[in-house]
Amino acid sequence: MFRIGLRGRTQLTVIAMSIATFILILYRMSSNDASSHAAQIGDDGHNDLMSKKLQEINEFSSMTQSAEQIARQKSFEERIMADVHGKANRDEKFGRRLMLPNYKNNANSKENHISGDSVVREDTRLIQPKGSPLFEGQRIVHLDLKGAPPRLSYYEELFPLLRDLGTTGILMEYEDMFPFTGPQLQDIPAFNAYSKSDIKQILTLAYNNGLQVIPLIQTFGHLEYVLKLRKFADMREVPKYPQVICPSHNSTFSMLTTMIDQVVELHPGIKYLHIGCDEVYYLGDCVRCAMAMVDHKWSKTQLFLSHVVRMAKYIRQKHSGVIPLTWDDEFRDLTETELHESNVAHWVEPVVWKYTPDVAILTSEMWDKYSSVFPAVWIASAFKGATGPDKYVTDISYHLENHRSWMDIVASYSDRIHFRGIVVTGWQRYDHFSVLCELLPAGIPSLAKKVSQTTFIAPGNAFISDMVSVPMVVSQILKCDVPVPMSPGMGRTRCAFPGAAILDAAERLYSVTLNVERLLSDSTVKGWLTQYNIDHSFSSPSHVEHATAELDRCRMELTYIERDMKLAMAEVYDRHTAVEWVSTFIQPLTIRLQKLWEAKEKLLTKEYWPRRPLDMLNSNSQDL
Repeated sequence: MFRIGLRGRTQLTVIAMSIATFILILYRMSSNDASSHAAQIGDDGHNDLMSKKLQEINEFSSMTQSAEQIARQKSFEERIMADVHGKANRDEKFGRRLMLPNYKNNANSKENHISGDSVVREDTRLIQPKGSPLFEGQRIVHLDLKGAPPRLSYYEELFPLLRDLGTTGILMEYEDMFPFTGPQLQDIPAFNAYSKSDIKQILTLAYNNGLQVIPLIQTFGHLEYVLKLRKFADMREVPKYPQVICPSHNSTFSMLTTMIDQVVELHPGIKYLHIGCDEVYYLGDCVRCAMAMVDHKWSKTQLFLSHVVRMAKYIRQKHSGVIPLTWDDEFRDLTETELHESNVAHWVEPVVWKYTPDVAILTSEMWDKYSSVFPAVWIASAFKGATGPDKYVTDISYHLENHRSWMDIVASYSDRIHFRGIVVTGWQRYDHFSVLCELLPAGIPSLAKKVSQTTFIAPGNAFISDMVSVPMVVSQILKCDVPVPMSPGMGRTRCAFPGAAILDAAERLYSVTLNVERLLSDSTVKGWLTQYNIDHSFSSPSHVEHATAELDRCRMELTYIERDMKLAMAEVYDRHTAVEWVSTFIQPLTIRLQKLWEAKEKLLTKEYWPRRPLDMLNSNSQDL
C-alpha cells in the first residue's frame, strides 16, 4: 500500500508541475504579445486597443484571414523582400546574398561570422546549418534553340533573371541555329540562324551576368538537322532514318571535327563542350559498321565507345582545357569492365539525365558503377519539354517532383560521387522534326522554382530561413501578384517577368481548349450534334442551341488569344516561330470551332424534317 500511495503522490506532483509550467508559458506569451503591441497603445491606450479589430491587433494570426489581413501580410512580406533585395544589390563582391553556393570559401569575410553550428551572414535571417550544405555544384540552364531562336533583345532580359535565380551557366544547344560556314557545312544552318556577331553578343551578355556558356553539339544521335539533307544522306547509319550518323563513314570524323572547331572558335575560353551522344537508336546496322566490327573484333558497345572516345580525345588534344560532356543513357547498360577498358572516363564527364518524378528508377548498381568509373558526374532534370511533344503549358508540380527526387539522389550518393553540377533542361522540340513544345517564357516559372530550390534549399530542408521562403523569393524575382499555379488549369499566372505575356496567352488557350472539350463531351452534343445529324440536317433546334451556347464566346476568345499571342511572341521570337506556333496550337482549334459553328447554322435553318429512314432520302427529296 505504501508503494501504491507513493506512486499516486508522485503522479499528482508531476501533473501539478505540468500545469504550472503550462500556466507560466501562457503568462510569458501574453506578456510578449502585450509588449509587442505596446506601440499601438497611446495615452488612452485602453480605449484605442479596445476600439481596434482583432485583425488589426494580431496582424498575422492564422485565425483571422480576412482580405485586409492578407493585404497587410503581403505588404509586410514585400517590405522584407525589398530590404533583402536592396542589401543583395549593394554587395558586388559576393553577388546575391541569398545565393551563396560557396559560402564556405567566404568564411573569413567580414560579412560572415562563425557562430555555433551555423554560418551566419550579415542578414541573420538567412542561416544555413553546416550539416545541410546547399547544392555546391554548377547550376546550368539548358537553352534549346531548335528552330525557335529568341531575339537578342530577349537575352538582355533573360540573363539577369537567370543570374538572380542563382544560375551559374547556360547550356546552349544551337543545332541548326549555329552559323556553320565553309563548303562542307554552309548548307546546315537554318535561314533564320544566328550570325557570328549575334553569338558574340549573346556570349557578352552571358559573361556580363556571370554566366559561363557551355555549347552543345550533337556528334552521334540526334543529327537530323544534318542528315536530313541530301548532301549528307549517305552518312546515315540507316539510309531511311536521318537520326544517327554512321561512325565508320570516311567523312564522319572530318565533318564532325570541323563543326566542333567552328563552335569552339566562336566560344573562346570555354571550359566544357557537350557532345551529345544520347539516344543512339541505330548502331552497327550499316555495312561499313559491320565490316569495322569484324576487322576490330568489336561488339556494338565497343563500336559506340570507340566513336565517343575518338571525338572526346580530339577535343581534349586539339582544344586544351576543354572538357567534353556526354549524356549518359548509352552508358547505363554497359558493364563496369567495358567502361574501364574503353578508358572513356579519362576523356568525358557524363551527364546523367532523368525527367520522371521518381529518379530512384536509376538503380544503386548504376550509381556504384559510375562512382567506380567516373571521377565526376553531372545530373540533369527538366523544367519544361518533358511531359509531351505537343504540350504548350508547363506542369510545374511534375517537374518539382523530378527535381526533389534528384536532390534525394544527391543526398544519398554524394559521399561516394562527386556531382559537379546540375543541368536543368528545357527542351523546345523532342527532335528536329517534332512540333514546338512549351516555349521558353512559358516555362520560366517552372525554371525559377527549380533553380531556386537548388540554390536556396538544402536536401531535406524546407527553407533556409524561417522568414524568407523560396516561393516569396521566386514571386519577387518574377514580379508575381499572386502565387504561381502549380499545374495547368489551376489558375492564371499573373507575373511580369520577360515574356510573361506569352505564358498568359498560352494559359488562356488552355482554358478555352478545356471549355471546348467540355462542350464536345456534353451529352447533348453526343446525342444531337453528331456527324450523322449534321449530314442529314436532322436535329432538335432547342438541343442544338443548348449544345452550342458557349460556342460564340469560345470563338471570340480564341480570336483575341491569337492576336495577343502574335503580339507577345513578336517581342521574343521572329515571325517564323510565331507562325509555326499559331499554326500548331491555335489554327486547329479555330478550324474545329468553325466547322462546329457551320454545322450549328446548318441545323438551325431547318424548320421541317423528313420521315425516316433518312438514308432513303436523296439530295433532291422534298418529303416533309
